Amino acid sequence: METVFALDIGTRVVIGLIMNKHDQGYQIIASARTEHNQRAMYDGQVHDVDEVARAVIKIKNELQEKTGEKYKKVAVAAAGRALCTTSEKASREEPVPIRWEKEEVLSLEMEAVQKAMKKISSEEMDSSLFYCVGYSTVKYVLEDQPISSLIGQRGKKAEITVIATFLPRTVVDGLSAVLTRADLEMSNLTLEPIAAGQAAIPPDMRRMNLALVDIGAGTADIALTKEGSFFSYGMVPMAGDEVTESICSHYLLDFHEGEKIKRDLKDKEEVEITNFFGEKTLVPKQEVLDIIMPTVQKMAEKISGEILSLNKEKPQAVILVGGGSLTPLLGDILSETIGLPRNRIGIQIRERIHHVFGEEELLTGSDVVTPIGIGMASLDGKGLHYYSVTVNNIDIPLFELQLATVAEALLAAGIQPRSFLGRPGNALVYDYNGKVNTIRGGLGNPAQILVNGLPAKLEQRLNPDDCVTFIPGISGSDAKARIQDEIVIPPYKKLIWNGKEEIISPQIYLNGEPADADDWLKDGCKVRLLEISKLSDLLKMKGFSLDKLQRIMISVNSEIIELVPDVEIKVNGQVVKDDCVLQNGDCVDLIEKQKTIKDLSLQPEPMCFQVNGKELLLPPQGRRILCKGKELKDEDFVLDGMELRVEGFFRKPILSELFQFVNLQDSMISGGRLEMLVNGKKAEFTTELNQGDRISLNWIDS
Repeated sequence: METVFALDIGTRVVIGLIMNKHDQGYQIIASARTEHNQRAMYDGQVHDVDEVARAVIKIKNELQEKTGEKYKKVAVAAAGRALCTTSEKASREEPVPIRWEKEEVLSLEMEAVQKAMKKISSEEMDSSLFYCVGYSTVKYVLEDQPISSLIGQRGKKAEITVIATFLPRTVVDGLSAVLTRADLEMSNLTLEPIAAGQAAIPPDMRRMNLALVDIGAGTADIALTKEGSFFSYGMVPMAGDEVTESICSHYLLDFHEGEKIKRDLKDKEEVEITNFFGEKTLVPKQEVLDIIMPTVQKMAEKISGEILSLNKEKPQAVILVGGGSLTPLLGDILSETIGLPRNRIGIQIRERIHHVFGEEELLTGSDVVTPIGIGMASLDGKGLHYYSVTVNNIDIPLFELQLATVAEALLAAGIQPRSFLGRPGNALVYDYNGKVNTIRGGLGNPAQILVNGLPAKLEQRLNPDDCVTFIPGISGSDAKARIQDEIVIPPYKKLIWNGKEEIISPQIYLNGEPADADDWLKDGCKVRLLEISKLSDLLKMKGFSLDKLQRIMISVNSEIIELVPDVEIKVNGQVVKDDCVLQNGDCVDLIEKQKTIKDLSLQPEPMCFQVNGKELLLPPQGRRILCKGKELKDEDFVLDGMELRVEGFFRKPILSELFQFVNLQDSMISGGRLEMLVNGKKAEFTTELNQGDRISLNWIDS
């Protein structure tokens, strides 16, 4: 019959039990209890390893004397505050569609667990390393569409979501250090609220929505039941020690004296207090209750708030266990803060656990429920088994609900999940003459994994003391190629251009710049190949265009003019007007007489005036042709797009310059004078004129 050593290492008290299981229930063969000589634990966390180890050794020795057996392995529990649960996603996108096999999916799950671990670490300032004690995958997505399973599916992009549960290494390592000092090995680990619930709430009661609160000295651990199981856990970092400290602070007592007074409140109407200076005082119970009332009120509010936050509504009842459950006033105040009738809040004690036998006289009350639960969990196989393996010769401790996998051991060793599989090299994508092409990267080599010298897979289960050897996977090489490796370069042609033989090679452009066939392609680049197969290709290479050779557009004084250049194109001596295919050895001649300014025969316009009601055209003073402010000469060439301005006047004409074109003699009056008006205003011989001015010249009597 299997026998277990169950050990409850509390903040104030250490309790050890030797238990086994039979048809009628669970049998307690022997028990032992002791208190720490000094405060060696805070909030369920080991602070003084040696002091806690002394208490554990005392319990171990007492139990060995009672049973006559030697004990090496022990089942323990961690404080509920240590449990951390979070969800996280991991995604991966391959260059090309792949079939997602079990190895790839497991690697992705491990990546999500590692991200969850980093998330937990960033939120917990006191802990950066965690043990993963379990995870489950809750969602698979392939190509942005939910799917029930990834294994065997084909696609480029996959995503998974996991919920992972962790214990801080500091908590587990603290317990391990204490057990090592006591020459014990941790065989089974559970959480205190799980253990307390295992003993305090029978399985058939777990169908109801109940809240179990295990109130110790440093923490109040919470577990909630519904539909037959525990579904949520929580913790309040406040418990019996807070109440004791309020007494100590008020009466100036050491901690042990404060604990004694708190216990005396249960049965005495007056308590004797001996303060730090040795003064003794008899104090009414109500006075002490008034002192602890604010602390108990605060603790009850925190417990109620945590229960309502986890449960989303009031539970049907609240069950209290642990030494702190006896705190005076707690049940009454908790009834008010959570909004339940007082008879729905009660304390579970060992005496009402009917399927646990033995040590009935020694093990009574509510503070022994949790150690009994630790033993029950171990005997039922519901705890986390603790053992170690080696990864690349490094000792790695593991917890498991079933035996841990190679992947979990590698994760615990800090090995990156992405190194489990050799990833394909990066693909190279380029655009060739408007068409997108892809060059695949090289295939990666998977990691080499050996367990005890034999090849193994990531999902393989590990046994205690297994030796894992891990050689990371090698990623495939990134795709690379030269232009000539991917693009067929047409052969060159020999052509005679304007009487000279030339070798005409295809023109290659990389991202718009001239390139050679042996240049390397770059991801996302654009390649253009201009093959010289037609006349238009040749002209373009030479900097000409059939369209541009056929017409030239200019503007003269803002008027658009189309000019036909004197150009002649001959292929093998024949004049051609349209595009044509060139053959090797063809002779191409381009004869162009480029027009000059003189060829345009541009003449300036005269300036027009109204003189005495008649139109008068004043001839230009000369001729000047400008382009963008620069004066051109007759021999300058005319270029496409020129904006020309022809000017005939270099200064404004004056009134007297018109007289040679106007006959004033016939109307001259003897002794009269000439009246000169410009636009109705008196003018002089030197008055400057503008285009369109109205001029009046008349003789009048003086």
